[in-house]
Amino acid sequence: MAGACGYAIADGESDLKPARGRRLWYQPCSLGTHEGGGVGGRLRTARRSAGLTQKQLAEQLGVESITVSRWERGVTTPSLPRLRRIAELTETTVSDLVRTADAATAHAVELAALREELAETRELVNRVARALEHLTVAQRDRGSRPVSRES
Repeated sequence: MAGACGYAIADGESDLKPARGRRLWYQPCSLGTHEGGGVGGRLRTARRSAGLTQKQLAEQLGVESITVSRWERGVTTPSLPRLRRIAELTETTVSDLVRTADAATAHAVELAALREELAETRELVNRVARALEHLTVAQRDRGSRPVSRES
């Protein structure tokens, strides 16, 4: 099951064996991690880019290193004041830490599709306008000539 996380019964061999003898495997959750593209992943990227270890960042923030680890794994999220301090320490912005880059890309793709649809709609409207103009001219021409009706 793609995207699922947690324990499940393993089909093959596994090192994890519970007391009842059934083999289990664990699919870790990726919420908030760099794989999932969440705040934790961007925090990890910013910390590493600044050349800081989790311990160094934790010391500068006045928290335990396990707290930084939890943030990066997406278990918890730092408060806004802490995010501001993290942004300062990693020479980035709070916006860079919290925004989803993929969302911006998705919006750009959606806008491009809407622009394309608008161009197609404009072309269709122009074709209809030309057809109406042609019909109007044709009707005017018929109106100036005697129209014969056959019974």
